Amino acid sequence: MAMSKVSTGGRTILSLTALGHFINDGNMWIIPGIVFPILSQMNINYATIGILSSLYALISALASPLVPLTVRLTGGHMRAMGAGMLMWGLSIGVIALGFQMHLLYLVYAGVLLAGVAAAFYHPIGSTVLSSKYGGNAGLALGINGAFGSLGRSLYPLLASIAVFGVGVIYGFNLWVFALVACLIGIGVLIYSLRYFDVDPVRERRASAAYAKSLGVSIGLIALLTVITLLRNAVGQGIQTFIGIYLNKNLHISLSVNYGAMLALILSSAIIGQPLLGWLSDRIGRRLMASLSTFAFAAFFIAFIFTGSLVYAFFSFMFLLSNFPLIMAVVGDVVPRELVGWATSIVWNVAVTGGNVVGSLITGLLAQYYSATYGESLGLEHAMLVVVILAFVSGLLWVLVPKPPKRSKVPLFS
Repeated sequence: MAMSKVSTGGRTILSLTALGHFINDGNMWIIPGIVFPILSQMNINYATIGILSSLYALISALASPLVPLTVRLTGGHMRAMGAGMLMWGLSIGVIALGFQMHLLYLVYAGVLLAGVAAAFYHPIGSTVLSSKYGGNAGLALGINGAFGSLGRSLYPLLASIAVFGVGVIYGFNLWVFALVACLIGIGVLIYSLRYFDVDPVRERRASAAYAKSLGVSIGLIALLTVITLLRNAVGQGIQTFIGIYLNKNLHISLSVNYGAMLALILSSAIIGQPLLGWLSDRIGRRLMASLSTFAFAAFFIAFIFTGSLVYAFFSFMFLLSNFPLIMAVVGDVVPRELVGWATSIVWNVAVTGGNVVGSLITGLLAQYYSATYGESLGLEHAMLVVVILAFVSGLLWVLVPKPPKRSKVPLFS
């Protein structure tokens, strides 16, 4: 990829992309970790929350084409990343305003705008770092990924301090996170305009060999897509409602303590990703992908029946750390010329599809069971039913051929 203007120190670029990852993944957890529990306290039912989360995921998928379009219109990847940060500022700001004015439609609109914002960072951040560092991008990508995990862990705690710290729920204080996103977005834009950016590039046309490989691999890619879709449906359903579950079922009041508990659970991925990468290099990626899916489901069931946050920690460790492993398997079992296309299919169809249906199914099931068992047990029953799909996903790995060992699993997504 061509670089425009003057290539400056990689530390500044790494710092900006890492901050972007921190803010992006942190903001993504403000939605289920803070916004949805507040809505539940306002007597918004499970079905509505599930539909809202599903629409958020769907809009994020539909907004994906806006990313390359923004890159072309602005003339660079970092400028598009800055635009994504500004979109996060707008969406969180609208949510904060909605809570301040007691206008639920503004809160809903902010959540849907957040779906657009969430589409930007991940396809851009790795491109910028790979272009800047070339073949030495591994460490930079690992550091960048670690900041994403830190943001995902710390933002629920920081947002809880801002929103619940005064003893009452004050959602308008989310404006602080809107301001931070805007400031970083402006900083990225200024830097990209003055010093460095990665220019847009044209896609290469497919060759005859590409078409032949596609015909041979299409069944395997479809199988990997189904496996990932089922796993992601369970994961998204649980992540959408975990904050509400902690509040309503475990009776952890919406407070700083709640944010600390949620942050502790989410921090599991910080050690989980390198641990699963290390284990997969020793026992095999396909086996580790299957075992980690079973482990996530088994630990989650133990959490439901015991209420122990220790089980929740290990369940989320396997849930949040599994995805880089799946992407590594995809890269191993399909021909090299199809890796980009296959990972795109798995991401756009399986991950997005799972995100859309997971929240929707869990929310509708929770609403259905609530009529019989009450709100708390209704949500519990819905989660237990949905988690069955994780066992199906784990079993399907036996149909995937054993991959050759090509490269180490990335430690951080």
